[in-house]
Amino acid sequence: MSAGSPIPRLRWLLRTLRTPRRPQSLTVLVLLAAVAALLLWSSSRMDNYEENLTLNLGTDIVGVVVTVFVIGPLISRAQEGRVREHTRLDYEWFSAQVYGSTSNVKVLDTFSSVFGPQFSERLFRGIKAATGHGARVQILLLDPDSLAVILRGRELGEQSADIRRDIMRNLRTLDRFALRLDENSRQLLEVRLCSTSPGVTLYRWDERSLVSFLTVGRLSGEGVQLEVAVRSPLGTFVEQRFDELWQQSKRMERFTHLPVTLVDATDGRREFSCRFVYVDDCVYVAGHDLVSYMARHRLDQLSAYSEALGVRGAHELIVVDDESELHRLLMQHFAEKYDASAAAFVELRPPVLVTE
Repeated sequence: MSAGSPIPRLRWLLRTLRTPRRPQSLTVLVLLAAVAALLLWSSSRMDNYEENLTLNLGTDIVGVVVTVFVIGPLISRAQEGRVREHTRLDYEWFSAQVYGSTSNVKVLDTFSSVFGPQFSERLFRGIKAATGHGARVQILLLDPDSLAVILRGRELGEQSADIRRDIMRNLRTLDRFALRLDENSRQLLEVRLCSTSPGVTLYRWDERSLVSFLTVGRLSGEGVQLEVAVRSPLGTFVEQRFDELWQQSKRMERFTHLPVTLVDATDGRREFSCRFVYVDDCVYVAGHDLVSYMARHRLDQLSAYSEALGVRGAHELIVVDDESELHRLLMQHFAEKYDASAAAFVELRPPVLVTE
């Protein structure tokens, strides 16, 4: 395609129009004010200049008041009640809307193809631009370890393990993207996981949203999407559902990393952030720094603590035999979760409760 092709120019024009440009707007405003002042000065020699000026200004002010306080709200209310139907979720189109967002971006779904290899880079450019404008980005996906994943798998006629893998691919992609953001933008991006099926999906940019429902036998993005205003009845309902799930959700970091404190009976304590997996309700952590620390201390003098574990108190550290079947199973689970390998695993065994 030649450099003079109209298609790239059209795309550039659309991208330019979507991007907020306050300095340019101020420049245009100043120019218009200067032109108005020049016209007023040139017409000052007219007869009855002051009377004509007062009459015209008064008429214009009345027009502005009527437009701002009467016509504007009527148009806004009519637009809020309007529902536009999309035959499917166009991820590229949504990413383009995100690019120009200045206040809020929200995504609620089981998992989403918008974070897949085909669309993720375009969306992330939009998120980077949106956070640069000060927009808050909230992404809420289903917890891969929740029962809701099993139920959603049955609805789709798929194995829950497949749904779980799709969610974890999304999480790995989002985790890598967060590392590419600067500190200010990273603080505006938050990814959480909910353990309850939302029943609906939400893709919001500023005051507009795409809303759909989790259907049986088909991914939500393949079905009809309703574009509504956030303040419309349907938009308000979905926003309330999002807020409820958000309050009950957990941060993505709690799924990917486990805070662990190792306490040596004779040599103080040290904190770690470990990758971890569960097998048969037992938690196993992996981390080169943790294993190295353990190698320099006596195991019978070490104990582990973590506020994130269901059982409080000191946990015993048990190194998994690297030639055992359990180790091979842990390697498999770890690779599925992190798309990486680990050389050693340590079980955090909870204290035994003694009852009379």
